Amino acid sequence: MKITHPERIHCRRRPAPGFTLIEALVTIVVLSFGVLALATLQLRTLVDGRTASMRNVATVLAYNLADQIRSNEAAMTAGAYNQPVGLTTVACFTTAGCTPAQMAASSYKAWLDDTVATLPGGLGTVCIDSTPDDGTPASPQCDNASGAPYAIKIWWQEDKAPPNQNPVYQRFVTAFVP
Repeated sequence: MKITHPERIHCRRRPAPGFTLIEALVTIVVLSFGVLALATLQLRTLVDGRTASMRNVATVLAYNLADQIRSNEAAMTAGAYNQPVGLTTVACFTTAGCTPAQMAASSYKAWLDDTVATLPGGLGTVCIDSTPDDGTPASPQCDNASGAPYAIKIWWQEDKAPPNQNPVYQRFVTAFVP
């Protein structure tokens, strides 16, 4: 026969009432923070993807204009692509043809229209510039230095500016020697 001690009979502990509920609430809070972190990460990924997409569009636009400049050597040599005024010449789209300078103005106008249409707040210019990585949409800072490369400068707004504030522009610049 086994003898049990009376003090051991009543030593069983019962779980504290409500402890499981507290564990469940802590788990819900931890999971909520995890889900919130994932949502923030997803939002940041979308914003960065949009930024990369706009930079890609600006790159394609810049290289497109550079190719147009290289293909119109007469206008490039005459300086028709140095801060051109974008005017569409109808004769450039007919069999009658147009001068290289008119073709430069027409191609620049079409390029500028594409820039405005594809980039939010898109603006751009092409000029001869020894320090291409400067300027703003209002003042592109082209110095027309002799022997300097052509610079294609494109600006766009990634975020809409709040009312009564100046917009913040992003810039893409490429310089090339035709």
